Amino acid sequence: LERARPFMEKLERFMRERVDSDQIDRDGKIPADVLQGLRELGAFGIKIPVEYGGLGLSQYSYTHAVGLVTSQDGNLTALLSAAQSIGVPTPLKMFGTPEQKKKYLPRLARGAVSAFALTENHVGSDPAALSTTATLSQDGKYYILNGEKLWCTNGTIAELMVVMARTGPKKITAFIVETDAPGFVTRKIPTTLDMHLFPSFEILLEDCRVPSGNLLGDEGDGFRVAMNALDLGRLTIPARA
Repeated sequence: LERARPFMEKLERFMRERVDSDQIDRDGKIPADVLQGLRELGAFGIKIPVEYGGLGLSQYSYTHAVGLVTSQDGNLTALLSAAQSIGVPTPLKMFGTPEQKKKYLPRLARGAVSAFALTENHVGSDPAALSTTATLSQDGKYYILNGEKLWCTNGTIAELMVVMARTGPKKITAFIVETDAPGFVTRKIPTTLDMHLFPSFEILLEDCRVPSGNLLGDEGDGFRVAMNALDLGRLTIPARA
């Protein structure tokens, strides 16, 4: 924690002086200056290695940061946690290629918001039962994704997302998806009780083309990617409590 102390002190001061949680709940949005302030603090890259522009801090320090933020504002906890505990940074660090890390980790460390798309309407969060499909194009340059996802925190503000899809009868595969890709659509569904700012969103994938270079790990690695991300992501829950 000693190495994390300067960041923690800045974060605590920022929360105290710059964040009006009542206003965030009333308006249903994060003020632009708050979002930018979190970016400037490095709050989106707490565990991203220094070589990629992150703070390079430990899971232990990250959990303390989550506890600090959530003591004042659960909305911001959801934003930061979904963006980097189950969002793209952690799966990318664990399963990404050097090229993928070089391309995406600096962008994420600067504050690109990310999210995680696993849950589906009829199968919950069981990767083995999901129905979203990914089919490789004839020229091998793209995977074509079709399906629906639910409960994607950060859904409408995420630039990048980890999406789980089926590439064969017994193959669950993970992809890094740019949310401005054609065929990627979000639709609002009813809010949760504790986080007014983040009503969850349904993700619709309609012939969404994802470059084959955005496959995370190998085909069939999606179950491992999902479980590792969720294992670390769940550590945020007791920190929030």
